[in-house]
Amino acid sequence: MSEFRFSPNPNQAHLINWQPWGPAAFAKAQEEDKAILLSISAVWCYWCHVMDETSYSDPEVQDLLNQHFVTVRVDNDHRPDINSRYNVGGWPTTAFLTGHGGLIGGATYLPPDQFIAMISELIEAYTNDRTTLYTQARDLLTRRKEQARRAVAGPDLEESVVDRVSRIIAGSYDATNGGFGSEPKFPNASILRFVNHLYRTTGEKFYAAMLTKTLDGMLDGQVSDGPDGGFFRNCAQADWTQPQHEKMLEDNLSLAREFLDAGILLERPRYREAAKQTLEYLLEQLYDPAIPGFRGSQGAHSDYFSLNPDQRTIETRPARDPSCYANGNALAVTVLLDAAWKLGDPSLQTTALQVLERLDGMAQTGSFSHVYSEAGPSGAPAFFTD
Repeated sequence: MSEFRFSPNPNQAHLINWQPWGPAAFAKAQEEDKAILLSISAVWCYWCHVMDETSYSDPEVQDLLNQHFVTVRVDNDHRPDINSRYNVGGWPTTAFLTGHGGLIGGATYLPPDQFIAMISELIEAYTNDRTTLYTQARDLLTRRKEQARRAVAGPDLEESVVDRVSRIIAGSYDATNGGFGSEPKFPNASILRFVNHLYRTTGEKFYAAMLTKTLDGMLDGQVSDGPDGGFFRNCAQADWTQPQHEKMLEDNLSLAREFLDAGILLERPRYREAAKQTLEYLLEQLYDPAIPGFRGSQGAHSDYFSLNPDQRTIETRPARDPSCYANGNALAVTVLLDAAWKLGDPSLQTTALQVLERLDGMAQTGSFSHVYSEAGPSGAPAFFTD
């Protein structure tokens, strides 16, 4: 498994002297008295690819980074712990750190001219006003810790958590287009699951209407890939148009489960069929029986998804993530076993048990890892979510 993963399109991002995350990179930064530039990328992320093809391929950017920074590159899916700590609002994240790991600041995608300006400002400040930068890093850490503390503690509530969440969901519901919130519009399978629970436990038709409007909106909109099956990660517009074309394993597993359960609960064959088509997409395009396991995602490729169904070929399909992830495959086991019973399809159970055996095999041999492939487990640590 390659140390670093770059855009599948032509680029020169590898000419930057990337270091893996670890003690050696921080020791190097301290020894050379340099700041760290941390790049957090994802193989499915369109703008990450653009960053590799433009800003990170720009010779002036490369010279500045190689001369003035210790550059560290991290894959979001391989190291969600690092992403959780340093992500500054999306992907790609470019974060500037002190040699001891303090976050100074950062940005998401920037074209070469803006990126050069930001790098130059950071170099100037790090050279001539480092005290201010370190103060900013401490203040930022304090604010993040306080935000985390408030998130864990939560407000003092007299109402139950269920009542409060129900009220928040109702307030964010888009009665015109279905779904929750505004643009960019995400399918939000976890909210659908909660609304399903509310309808089953209360019988209130408002929740049934919320489910129906949302699921119909998704199927009738562009977030659903009719020819190949499955759902895209999100849409730029609230009316489920202008999709970002990447497809995520966990999203599609969760949506398959929600469409299946809603089809049974609301007696809507259309939803049941959507669940079957989503599972068929996952089995055809993300499942690898040689592992056995499900790949984590399929990348965005707008040219492919604009083709008519008869023009789409296996050769032109967007690339799959070569990695499998323990948490996503554990979810696959759960969803497939549930669907095997509800759809009366024993082949789904067979696949689920094969995936489970692979996960159990890693656990039994002491080689359990968050990331694995046909070659075996990687060196990435396992996490609580696995």
